Amino acid sequence: MRASDVDREAAVTLLREHHLVGRLTLAEFNERMGAAIAAVTLGDLARLISDLPPPEHLEADVEVIRARMAYEEARTRAALARPSVSGTEPAMSMPPAMPLPEAPPVPADVRWSAAPQRRSRDGWAATARGLRAAWTVLNAVTALNVVIWLLVAVAGTGVVYFWPVWVYGPAAAVLGSIQMILWRHGRAAP
Repeated sequence: MRASDVDREAAVTLLREHHLVGRLTLAEFNERMGAAIAAVTLGDLARLISDLPPPEHLEADVEVIRARMAYEEARTRAALARPSVSGTEPAMSMPPAMPLPEAPPVPADVRWSAAPQRRSRDGWAATARGLRAAWTVLNAVTALNVVIWLLVAVAGTGVVYFWPVWVYGPAAAVLGSIQMILWRHGRAAP
């Protein structure tokens, strides 16, 4: 007797369960799963699982699989029964989308103005000025910290760890990243 898709899927499910509990190695599972998918008759499937104990719930699994396949088949038939746009052939279609709200009207004097472009340029210029100011502040703070470090090193008894690097390094990395992003997007660096 020929095997159906439900029979093959039930055999693969059974093989998977036996693999999960350790009755089959991964190699055995893969080999038997490939054979189960390619099986033509119920005898082919029976040979694949003949050395494994039958689970008590196999029949329930087969019923669940059959019910799922029947549901999917009914859904496909219902989708194919819907008329197409042309009305001559059945076609699967998506449910109608919600209509989009209409955009508010834009006054004519704003539509063609260059104000958004000017605003964009001004925004980038302000960003560049802000970035330049941030670099200036960072360099001033770092210079002050280096002077303090030098005074401590000269007044102390030995070499002092160069801690101003922790003031400058992280902040310079952040500012450098911002500057690189601006440069990569075609904006002039400060």
